[in-house]
Amino acid sequence: MKKVKKKKRKKIKKKKKLREAGKEKKEKEEARKEKKEKEEAEKEKKEKEEAEKEKKGKEEAKKKKKKEEKGKAKLGEIEKEEKKEKMKEEEKKLEEEKKEGTEKEKIAEKEAESEKEEETEEKKESEKSTEVKTEKESEFLSAQRSREAMLGRMEKELIEEHNKELDETIKHCKTVIDHNQSLIETLERMKDVNERKLATLKVKGTPYTLASEKPKKVKHTVGKHKTHGRKPPLHPSSK
Repeated sequence: MKKVKKKKRKKIKKKKKLREAGKEKKEKEEARKEKKEKEEAEKEKKEKEEAEKEKKGKEEAKKKKKKEEKGKAKLGEIEKEEKKEKMKEEEKKLEEEKKEGTEKEKIAEKEAESEKEEETEEKKESEKSTEVKTEKESEFLSAQRSREAMLGRMEKELIEEHNKELDETIKHCKTVIDHNQSLIETLERMKDVNERKLATLKVKGTPYTLASEKPKKVKHTVGKHKTHGRKPPLHPSSK
């Protein structure tokens, strides 16, 4: 079985080699054919070119012969006609150049006009934008001024209210100070009276009891002022 398989493999390899060799031969033949065809085509082109050159040379020779046959008399006329034709051609060229120049001038004028129009439009747009900016700036400034004025009014009102409150507190403090001053004066008077009594008692040699130690004669309640019937208000500095 192994030998049979090996033989089969060898046959397959041979077939592949033969196929590849046939392909190579075909490719080589095709390349040769292409080369031959190219060479033949090049030869045909060269032959055609040579034939055309020969035709042109023959035509030119015929023209020269015709000119020689016409003679010297006709040469002057031919030259005159050729000159006329050249003049006409030159005139036509000049006219065409003039037309081209006029057309170029017209195109340049149109371009200049279009540029001017564009510049005017750009100026208008810039002016509009500047106007809009100025309007916005003026609106902003007016709004800012109105805001500043409103804030100034509010600040003024607040300051005036604060001044009123300060005036009221000053008045209240003054009343408290006056009241405390009157209390101080009354207390100082009471102290003077007590000191006088102490001095008289020292002279007599008898002990003296203070008015506060005699509960029967006290007419005011505890913790209340004698004259006003309430606690004396404290000084603001004591608070």
